[in-house]
Amino acid sequence: MKLDQLRAFIAVVESGSFRAAAEAIHKTQPSVSAAVKALEEQYGIVLLDRDSYRPTLTAQGNAFFKQSKKLLLQVNQLEHLGHHLAQGEEQQPLRLCISQMSLTEPIVRILKDFEETHPNIALELTTDHLNGVQEHLIKDKSDIAIGPSYGLDDRHVFVEVGKLEMTCVVHPELLPELQAGAQKVKQQALYSLPQILVSRTAEDQEHRFILPTGKRWHVNDFQAKKTLVQAGMGWARMPNYMIKDSLEEGRLVRMDVENFSSHSQFPLFMIRLRNQTLSHEANVFWRFVKAALKPSLES
Repeated sequence: MKLDQLRAFIAVVESGSFRAAAEAIHKTQPSVSAAVKALEEQYGIVLLDRDSYRPTLTAQGNAFFKQSKKLLLQVNQLEHLGHHLAQGEEQQPLRLCISQMSLTEPIVRILKDFEETHPNIALELTTDHLNGVQEHLIKDKSDIAIGPSYGLDDRHVFVEVGKLEMTCVVHPELLPELQAGAQKVKQQALYSLPQILVSRTAEDQEHRFILPTGKRWHVNDFQAKKTLVQAGMGWARMPNYMIKDSLEEGRLVRMDVENFSSHSQFPLFMIRLRNQTLSHEANVFWRFVKAALKPSLES
């Protein structure tokens, strides 16, 4: 197996034809066909179904394609690192810390687009919660963070990158009893039902949306929080995108609590320290995200 053969195979899949692949990688069409055929003969498998108008992946070809893409990405990263080292420059990884609740579809899409556009930049991703996200910056564990405004002050430079909608939810069988015929649930009705919170520690006091009285359970992540609420063991404020399916399938229902922020929306930010000199890789990411957001900001 040779890298040129893999590049030819990937080009055929991504461009949709042998002719387009040849143009994309600046090879002749016969050489591209021969490269793919050589791969198939080497392993005794059929990668592409050539009976239709355009070549399509077989089941074996699909599995081979996914691994080929990963391998070629690693090769490209290694080649880029080699050029950096030859110039006396050691490549630095991009260290990102993202709030657990901030992994919305638009933000995940930006991360994926960045990786595909800059395969030469190694990405180190960690998650944390509330003030822990900003602590990663202060303790120099991360270059850039993405999360809500918890802990932000004049030490930080930040750019809004999205919105997050939060909703109070509970098991559907519990809601009628909690409402007691009213439209909104009185806070006293919730005192015996645990409010489930995602916290870094049980002593975590960073939460803004908690009842002044009542039972509280602390868990480490939103999946645990969601599981407990769906089991009817408590109630919680949850990001809408995490519970969309549960609401549609009736495993959870929205709940309005009297004199409480039952439903709210707040911004998410890309954050860095004001007095920190960003690495080249971090600067590339910062500019990339701002450019990706520009069309939505102008609309």
